[in-house]
Amino acid sequence: MLALNITEPTPHHDHPRRVFAIHPQICEAGVVLLLCAIFAASVISFIRSASATYDEVVHLPAGYTYLRWNDYRMNPEHPPLIKKLAALPLLWHRRWPADVDLSRDAIAVQPLTDSDEFLREAWIMELAAPDFQWNFGYCFLYGIRPETLRRLHEKDPGINSPRTVPPMISLNRQDFYNDADALLFWSRILVLLLGVALAVLVFSWSRELFGFAGGVLSLALFVFDPNFIAHSGLVTTDVGEALFMFGAIYFWWRTCRRLKAANVVLFVLFFGLAFATKFSAVLLLPMFWLTALGSVIWPESVRIRQAGKVRWASRTSRMALAAGLFGLALLGTYALIWASYSFRYSAAPSPEEAAKAEAQLLRMAALSAGHSGGVVASVGTYRHPGNFPIEAAVRTSAATKKLLVNAPQGLVSKDDVVKIMDTVPLGLGGKLILFAQRHRLLPEAFIFGFARAEMRANVMSSFLLGNYSNTGFRSYFFYAFLLKTPLPALLLTVTALVLCLLKCAEKRRLVIFLLVPAGLYFLVAMTSHLNLGIRHLLPVYPLLYVLAGGLIPEVERWRRPVRIVILLAIIGMIAVSSRVVFFPAAGSKWQRVAPHYLAYFNEIAGGPANGFKELVDSNLDWGQDLKNLKLWLDAHDIKTAVYLCYFGMADPQYYGILHYNLPGGCLLEPQQGFDVLPPGGLIAISATKLQGVYLQPADLANWRYVLEHSVLVDTVGYSIFVYKFLGYDGKG
Repeated sequence: MLALNITEPTPHHDHPRRVFAIHPQICEAGVVLLLCAIFAASVISFIRSASATYDEVVHLPAGYTYLRWNDYRMNPEHPPLIKKLAALPLLWHRRWPADVDLSRDAIAVQPLTDSDEFLREAWIMELAAPDFQWNFGYCFLYGIRPETLRRLHEKDPGINSPRTVPPMISLNRQDFYNDADALLFWSRILVLLLGVALAVLVFSWSRELFGFAGGVLSLALFVFDPNFIAHSGLVTTDVGEALFMFGAIYFWWRTCRRLKAANVVLFVLFFGLAFATKFSAVLLLPMFWLTALGSVIWPESVRIRQAGKVRWASRTSRMALAAGLFGLALLGTYALIWASYSFRYSAAPSPEEAAKAEAQLLRMAALSAGHSGGVVASVGTYRHPGNFPIEAAVRTSAATKKLLVNAPQGLVSKDDVVKIMDTVPLGLGGKLILFAQRHRLLPEAFIFGFARAEMRANVMSSFLLGNYSNTGFRSYFFYAFLLKTPLPALLLTVTALVLCLLKCAEKRRLVIFLLVPAGLYFLVAMTSHLNLGIRHLLPVYPLLYVLAGGLIPEVERWRRPVRIVILLAIIGMIAVSSRVVFFPAAGSKWQRVAPHYLAYFNEIAGGPANGFKELVDSNLDWGQDLKNLKLWLDAHDIKTAVYLCYFGMADPQYYGILHYNLPGGCLLEPQQGFDVLPPGGLIAISATKLQGVYLQPADLANWRYVLEHSVLVDTVGYSIFVYKFLGYDGKG
């Protein structure tokens, strides 16, 4: 039961009331627009300089297939919302493969001779073997025209399909179906809008807590953060998830302060959108109840409209309100998940037709004896043709976890997993997944994506401070945060954190709604085996940046001109730190960051030029510098082929890079041995491969031997290292 204590509304308090001699609202709008415009310009500069990153090659084509064919088989690792949004511009223009009928149940006879049929092969096999998404995405963005293949075949009869085109052959943009850079540009712009929306929410929450000056400080920390600049310009789910998780917590806080329809609707909406974006949204469940529990222990009056306040009479009534809102959020989430998959259980519109196409493909002797047939046979016991192998993913995950008990280094073979996956007992999580599948409680692609994400998270190669692991490092995200956060942001957030903890009694609302969610997310991240980059920590930053806005009230006792000067000086330092790292490198006094925001490392790490010694993968090297490698080759007037070991899925031939694909290089190109490398040859190797991550042991040993007989010439965009091979006698 409620006991209503109607009191006078608390007068609205704004500080400072006036910064410039113009109307405060105009001033606020102008400052916010200016900072957001600077953020957008920075993101666009990164977008224009960056080639397709690793995950974009599957995310963007997958989003197009969702919209074009209403099929959800591609890239099930993540829910489809952001991918759908990013792919919208592809519908406005006629793009290949719009005319390819992927729904038909026939495929050309062997051998496959054009990009259409390679695309269809990957499409058909994706339900049985989801790694075919890489073949599909690569062919989607970089499919070669049939007239180009005919021309090349006339010169060399051995070139009779896209897979047989040697990387040493010179191609130009007209030889490809699509302009991949143009497709990526407009799709990345839509992701940029999500980044801008997150910036506005960061300002809004900080302003409500700490006034205009506090909001500006929080906003500046966000818009000048190189991590958000980079990832707001990529077709990935990371910034979208940060936006929706932050929005859910923000509007839950607003609901706890003022129970009104708009706050409740926005809370439910953002809560559901987070689940339709990425599986890490499951952390919103404990975040909600921890913040709700804190609100019960330290109650605060809830304002209804403008008439006054109402205080709940008991803890039971307050928990009942939280339970009701939580139930509403779950209902909204459930509806949004089904809506994002077109309210259909099966990933394919017609599993029967998908099964027929798969059976026809497997009947072809060449494929049945090869990769496709072998993959399907290994999971056939646990799936119905035309559907995802959900049970196989669950059993593989359980078997891997059991084997890891006696193999802490993650040295688990696939053969050992297959041997015990029939008998290993399933945990509670696995049983719940199979229960959801059996009763079709959620869309098939969502269930499989969740199971596959758990399966892949058990064993994954990672690199930290010169060390390697297949099961991750507990300290990985601590060091990623320490080395990838700009120093002013690091100093301000740590200071705000310490002050908040010292004054937790009077700042309990900040502890409940900012520190508890951020701390929980950080702790869960530290237990994860998936150590791929700072991008997995992005949802923490907006909460900390809002908290940093709380430093402004600490200086309110100073005169207003002094406060303004201090704020401007701090913003200036924040802005400079995102563009320049003051650390000597190659004889210079500083390192330039823009437009290489993805490769940002702070002064503690030695700047981006030293970052490859600390962290790789999406922290530094995600395949984004292939376009810059072409510019470097042109600037140095290099006409001969380079010897390439590239970590990424973009196509070097699309950029006109003549190359030999050395061991460990481009996955979907034929690879040459080291015997093709002559003395004096130029080697271009990505930082991730340079550190040996994802290389086979034999390839790693060979690469180390080759680089011992080479000399470093230059670095392209901090992520591609150019060496000159001197020859094994050192005379090259």
